[in-house]
Amino acid sequence: MTVTNLFIKRTHGRTMDAVSRLEFGPQGVAGGVRCSPLRQVLVTSRAVTAERGLQPGDLRETIEVDFDGLYDLPSGTVVKIGEALIRLTFHCEPCKKILHLTSFDHIVHKRGFLGCFLNSGTIALGDPVMLTGEQLESIPYAVKDRVRWFFAKQNAALAAIDLAHALGLPSSYARAIPRLVESFAIPRRSPK
Repeated sequence: MTVTNLFIKRTHGRTMDAVSRLEFGPQGVAGGVRCSPLRQVLVTSRAVTAERGLQPGDLRETIEVDFDGLYDLPSGTVVKIGEALIRLTFHCEPCKKILHLTSFDHIVHKRGFLGCFLNSGTIALGDPVMLTGEQLESIPYAVKDRVRWFFAKQNAALAAIDLAHALGLPSSYARAIPRLVESFAIPRRSPK
């Protein structure tokens, strides 16, 4: 299992830059756009991407690896890619940026695994990919379940955009979060 392609997203909505190595840290990819801590890196499986008739970079991934079973790993799995320790958070949701290339049903749960960096260092083409055996808390894929998971960990009220960012959701979800939260009927905490 090895790294087959690397990309850096330098600006939103633009073509990603193919690179032979990238630097990273707990804040994300050096020289890349800032993003949610749960969405710092998108890792894709080369075999699955090719099987769907897509080219490297089509899924706007950061790292493409030669690892067929990537999408079968549970959320919270820690993988080592080059020097990187990456906590896999959840599968990336198919969005309008890629749906012109393939259908939703053809790519759901196969677009890639989002993750966050647990350390700092570099990744280069050809670097090995290994499972560490470490398993951290899983993060739900379904938005409703992810919101519940997030609220169970928080004490302070957050603005909807902050919640969307913290959960690794696109900012467009911010408008829907108040209605979503109301539907949970979560009891309010009484002030102390």
